[in-house]
Amino acid sequence: MKFTSPHTFHIPVMGLAYTIDTPIKVARFGINSVISIIQDNLVEKMRSYYYPQIGEAYHAISAAEY
Repeated sequence: MKFTSPHTFHIPVMGLAYTIDTPIKVARFGINSVISIIQDNLVEKMRSYYYPQIGEAYHAISAAEY
C-alpha cells in the first residue's frame, strides 16, 4: 500500500531561529515538515520549553552527548 499525502505544498527551511517550532505548530493540521538540525543547543532549549507543556518529564541532554 502506497501512502499519498493530501498536501501539494511544503514548508521551506528558512533558518532555525525563525522556524524551529514550525513543525510543532503545523502538525495539528496534518502538515508534514522537516528542519535541519544544526544548532543543538537551540533544539535543547526548545525541548525544555515544550516538554512541560505536553506533560512530559524533561531530562536535559548534555553538550557532551550531542
